[in-house]
Amino acid sequence: MKNKVVFVLFLGIVILFYLMSDSAYATFVLGTSVVMGIFLVLQMLYLKTHLWGRIQLSENLITRGDSVRIPVIVRNWGKLPATQIEAWIVYKDSDSGNGGRMRVSGMVENGGEICLEAYLKTLHCGVVSFYLEKLLVSDYFGIFHGKCRIESVKKEMYILPWTNVPMADALAEAGDFEGKYGEDVYETYEVREFRDGDDLRWIHWKLTAKMDILLLREYLKTSESGVMISLNFQKERERKFSREELDLFLDKASSLSWEILKWGVPHFVVWNRENQEITLFIEEEENFLEYQMILINTVVCGRTVDTAYFKEKVVNEEKVHAIQMDLEGKVYWEDGREIK
Repeated sequence: MKNKVVFVLFLGIVILFYLMSDSAYATFVLGTSVVMGIFLVLQMLYLKTHLWGRIQLSENLITRGDSVRIPVIVRNWGKLPATQIEAWIVYKDSDSGNGGRMRVSGMVENGGEICLEAYLKTLHCGVVSFYLEKLLVSDYFGIFHGKCRIESVKKEMYILPWTNVPMADALAEAGDFEGKYGEDVYETYEVREFRDGDDLRWIHWKLTAKMDILLLREYLKTSESGVMISLNFQKERERKFSREELDLFLDKASSLSWEILKWGVPHFVVWNRENQEITLFIEEEENFLEYQMILINTVVCGRTVDTAYFKEKVVNEEKVHAIQMDLEGKVYWEDGREIK
């Protein structure tokens, strides 16, 4: 914009000089200025018709506190290099509605491709949506600008909670939790000495510390019991929870499930919020990531979740070992005793 103002002022001075003088030099300067302006406009028009841009994400999951990397791919099919390009990205938080715009700039060789990278710092769990608003190219003097073709499809990035909140000690206080396994997993076990090739997840650390020898659990299969985490949203009726408090709740809910999964224990997670009754069965990391995404959709974004999206499994409530967690992050065993 600044260069365009300078050029317009220069052209005005040249026209004024031409009108006040009858010399051939004044005519030459005016003619040269007009020709240069036309040349720069044609150059910009050529560049804008041979450039194309889009946002290309390699993943749509990130942990809270990390920076979202937003790559913008720009391709140039023309025979001229584009030395001044600008990509404008619009982003918006799906919960608060707050957002803004970011600008990244660069250049791309003729017949080439470039990746312009923008970074957005994440503060809270949730979903951030963004799209490429416009891609601008300038002539070599930066005087004239034109909009290039773009793919303006909206993208979403899930900001997942942390899974590093210590929960193992709390679960150990609840009793012999490690023996309380869910459907189609192992409930009872024998102890034997560790052998090469054994899975480190089955090491009995308490006995290992006492006996000063590496001991392993060898489980016996059963389908008579299960483990169920129940998320309790009753306290929402008493007051509105802040975004920071929801982050802490999501951190603990994720860490609790992740800790149980690390022990090799498939389990249920159930909750009822805004007339949505959700039951998830988590038996591997892929299920766990789905659980985090669904939790964010329902708790942070207030979205309705399609029950066909997750794996359904019948819960026999008479044969589950229930753990409850409320919005304040307090964890209770099935007898109502607080364990965290």
